[in-house]
Amino acid sequence: IPNAVINSVPRDRSVVVREHVVVGEPLPPTVQLRPVPRYTEYRYAVVNDRRVIVEPRTRRIVRILD
Repeated sequence: IPNAVINSVPRDRSVVVREHVVVGEPLPPTVQLRPVPRYTEYRYAVVNDRRVIVEPRTRRIVRILD
């Protein structure tokens, strides 16, 4: 993932989920994915106070930022 993508992910209000937030695992369908500004191939969410970058088709976490 390019650094420009990582730097484009804002710190929004976090949602809380019971599932573990782990790279390679999908986010629950209840978590709203938001587009990464200027990088439409990625989505992000702020889950359990951690910013995560997600592959939108599978909802799998590809990177945890915080």
